[in-house]
Amino acid sequence: MQTVTQEMDPATQVRQTLQHLLTRAQQGDRSVLIELRRVLDQDRSLWIEFGNLALQAEAGLVKLAAGNDLLLAESIMRKQADLKIELAGGDTDPLIKALAERAAICHLQVAYFDGLLSGRPGSSVAMLEPLRKQMDSANKRYLNAIKTLATVRKLLRPSVSPVAIASRLEARRPAVRESRVAVGTSVDN
Repeated sequence: MQTVTQEMDPATQVRQTLQHLLTRAQQGDRSVLIELRRVLDQDRSLWIEFGNLALQAEAGLVKLAAGNDLLLAESIMRKQADLKIELAGGDTDPLIKALAERAAICHLQVAYFDGLLSGRPGSSVAMLEPLRKQMDSANKRYLNAIKTLATVRKLLRPSVSPVAIASRLEARRPAVRESRVAVGTSVDN
């Protein structure tokens, strides 16, 4: 009987090796640290994604809100991505992008607490009070985040020079006709 050996394509082999390495790293196996650093140096997207604690927090909140509902989880993540783009307004400044990300996460927190509060009809005021306090706190963080985003965006906008302002004002001024009276000419009444 002949044994058939299947050879893995290189991409599958790399994925499996990487998965094994990541599993051991997540379990705290320090013996993989040198290899892990080499892999992270080769693929910047890995450490950008895993090292972004804001994304990790957002993913945790999505999981909390969606539970096992994959459609809801995927929809929330897409809505979040859309909101970040809208809040950043196409700006590529890293500070604006970070503030937009923060505002989007705070928005998600507010929506989450809104959902929790609305999903508890018939609950007593005393039972809802801790949730209401958390929602109020999340709302304050959200309002602060969007205020900070707006302020920083305004501060980063280049200021208009006084010459440009004067030029615009001059361009808007209606033409004034000057009536000229010749010097030394008498005016008859």
